[in-house]
Amino acid sequence: MSKRRPFREVKLQWLRLLSCDANINDNAKCVALYIVTAHVNGHTEKAWPSYKTIAEATGKSVKSIQRAIRDLKEGGWLGVQRGNGVGHNTEYCPTDASILKASELREKADKSVPLASSEGGRICPERRSDVSGKGGQICPPNLEKEINKKPNAREARARTVPRRAIPVVVLPKNQTRQVEEWNAWLSEKTLPDLARFNIVTRVNGSSGYKLPGRWPPEADSEKEQDCLSYFLNRLPAIAHQSASQAAFRQAA
Repeated sequence: MSKRRPFREVKLQWLRLLSCDANINDNAKCVALYIVTAHVNGHTEKAWPSYKTIAEATGKSVKSIQRAIRDLKEGGWLGVQRGNGVGHNTEYCPTDASILKASELREKADKSVPLASSEGGRICPERRSDVSGKGGQICPPNLEKEINKKPNAREARARTVPRRAIPVVVLPKNQTRQVEEWNAWLSEKTLPDLARFNIVTRVNGSSGYKLPGRWPPEADSEKEQDCLSYFLNRLPAIAHQSASQAAFRQAA
């Protein structure tokens, strides 16, 4: 069984699991995203934002925030300890069970288990070093070989393996059919629609979305995983932007 890790180490995995929970609606997911990214303390793993603070940051009503907190508590994502309202706000913290699930997901991503030869793994010979008892080589070095051993630029370039990157295209906002298809795909994955993500850009005077394709990917395809990673990696930016807007409104 996996060991429970500190929440700050598995926050991304926690958000990923939450985003895939079909029993939690988008309203509750948005509230949870704001709380854990803007208020949860990295050491105590607790947060104390008021309903009003959350409502102003997310643009929702206090009633919606109350329903979201209730759904997150019943769904086993947040522990809630009610305050008395006099200098003691309600306390929120990710539940141990949800952190343990995130820790297991993190461990699966970090773990690399080599296969035995009978299971399709490579047969690697044991590494040995022939050295004398005094620490020197048994055979003297081949000076001629060392002189002729020059770096080959062509071989060096051939050995360079580029990192996997997700191609991005700009989809104009007036392409309503593609935009609707993407929003439907995001809704199916329990993610916010395109307008909530910070992926808007302008090309030749026209506004559009930076997307990993002009159309959503097919189900269970390799591209679907790339697209899901593309949007999951941008979820924290939504909460950060909401928090910044709330701070600006309070300052104004």
